[in-house]
Amino acid sequence: MFSRRTAWPPADEPPFVAAAGVLDLTISNPTAVGLRHPPDLWASLGDPGSAAYDPDPLGLPQARAAVADYYRARVPGLGLPLADICLLAGTSEAYAHLLAILCDPGDVVLVPQPGYPLLPMIADLAHVELRPYPLLYDGTWSIDHVALDAAVCPRTRAIVLVAPNNPTGNYLSAGELAGVDALAAARGLAVLVDEVFFDYPIGHVPAVSPIAGPCQALTFVLSGLSKVAALPQLKLAWAVARGPGPLVREAMRRLELVADTYLSAATPVQRAAADLLAAAPAVQAEIRARVGANLGRLRRACAGTSLSVLDVEAGWTALVRLPHLFDDGGRGWARELLHAGVLTQPGELYELPPAHLALSLITPEPEFADGLERVTERVAHVLASAP
Repeated sequence: MFSRRTAWPPADEPPFVAAAGVLDLTISNPTAVGLRHPPDLWASLGDPGSAAYDPDPLGLPQARAAVADYYRARVPGLGLPLADICLLAGTSEAYAHLLAILCDPGDVVLVPQPGYPLLPMIADLAHVELRPYPLLYDGTWSIDHVALDAAVCPRTRAIVLVAPNNPTGNYLSAGELAGVDALAAARGLAVLVDEVFFDYPIGHVPAVSPIAGPCQALTFVLSGLSKVAALPQLKLAWAVARGPGPLVREAMRRLELVADTYLSAATPVQRAAADLLAAAPAVQAEIRARVGANLGRLRRACAGTSLSVLDVEAGWTALVRLPHLFDDGGRGWARELLHAGVLTQPGELYELPPAHLALSLITPEPEFADGLERVTERVAHVLASAP
């Protein structure tokens, strides 16, 4: 009765969940951590003009112009043709639509490892195979370009870049982007660049983006209100095409047809897009301040202990490496800390090696401080009790 492509196996064990009295250091929902948007922000969603339905497959021109203005603020003088911008109801949908125009069933897309566990189900639904290429860590994160080149096969159609990566939090250097662009152009591949955390640097990190061009390969830059404005509930994202003109025009022709099949971006949020994006810098500043404070607290707590904090340049997540005491894929430490009343994410969720944990840096500061104290105490207790 059911399709093979949705026959996903159940988890080996129930996911860790926060119970009463447990401090949740995994929460990444920006609407649930006490962040505040201006009270009048929501008024723009009540525009009476939203009562009329006059859809555009690529998105209302005024909303696409707001996205172009957002990038122009990042790259002064940048001119993005509105015809090269497609609005969607989320980056998950953007991935799905792009796989539809780039891949036939059985084709291959290369994805970074470690990485966020979003794409496997989307790829299954598209009948596309994902193959990982490694990110290397030697004090900082970088692409293993030799392994990436070796991973390309005759059925490869695209390379996914996540910059900054989630959960590793590394931007890509200009050299890395140029290398991937040259490889993709030479092998006839597209590049999908997920930049949802681009606006959240930690400290001063010179960040580059293919949005500024020029790109030799057909490239799509993805982002959306979920992270840019900390408004995941409003469901507005975008894909911006860059690269050689003929490829961009053909890609947008196909993407417009796919988007026209769904017309999923709602009118009210599109009409409010300019106001929502204009308000984003204030909440971004609040998030960056909290992330910086929590990361500093984490680094101080781990200094001189058996815990080490991996380098992070951007985003909302910190990775912590612990002593390798458990042989269960990394869940042992998460279980131990749950016994101490702290919920953490085992690194195996992101395909990290065992004995890594991921902690959310947008946790409210008092809860983060209390949870961190419990973490360090529990780790010290377990190590003292170890044979």
